[in-house]
Amino acid sequence: MLSVLTVILLLIVLAVLLVLFAAIDIVFEAKGSGLSIEHSVTVHWLVFSRLVSPAKEDDDIPVEVENANKFVSEQVTRQFQKPKKQKKIKKISFSEIVQLFKQLKAPVLRLLDGIIHAVRIPYAKVNIVFGFVDPAYTGMAYGYAWALTGYLACHSETLKIKLVPHFVDRRLDLDMSGKVRIRLYRFIPVILLFILDGNVLRFSWHFLRKSIMKRASKKPSVNL
Repeated sequence: MLSVLTVILLLIVLAVLLVLFAAIDIVFEAKGSGLSIEHSVTVHWLVFSRLVSPAKEDDDIPVEVENANKFVSEQVTRQFQKPKKQKKIKKISFSEIVQLFKQLKAPVLRLLDGIIHAVRIPYAKVNIVFGFVDPAYTGMAYGYAWALTGYLACHSETLKIKLVPHFVDRRLDLDMSGKVRIRLYRFIPVILLFILDGNVLRFSWHFLRKSIMKRASKKPSVNL
């Protein structure tokens, strides 16, 4: 009896170790321009593999049938759908937003930086030609994207990014491919540091206490 329990425990420990330490490879590829961008994502883990791709639309259905189905669904929805009561949404003041930003800015940035360091990129190539209607928006987007590119390049030498702004008119040409490798155990210390951060704990406690007080105030009082 003891040997059977020992084997079961060993199998559970082995399964947990495999989940935490076995690499998850995500191979992606996207190419196209405008709205016609074809992409595919393949996830590999141990001997398992799964292709994640967008569902293909059925082009054989006539337009008249689609319009009729849409009309019928709208009529049925109008007949049976009851009007929902609009819930009053409490607006957050500007001072509360500023306070929240100051409180969570450092831990959130530390969390994002830890996630970027935990992810490995064996190889990746990204070529993007983009442009907006307003050339000013194109210039601002190019500046932010270039800053982000420089930050990512410092953490991965195998990541090759080429950005080309197009100031004449709206345009989007995309050609990218690569592999991202994830090991779950690398995210554990990052998430724990975020959860156990003093500012995050204070914010969570304040939010929880506020929710409890709000629910308690909604309960009808019973007069004995």
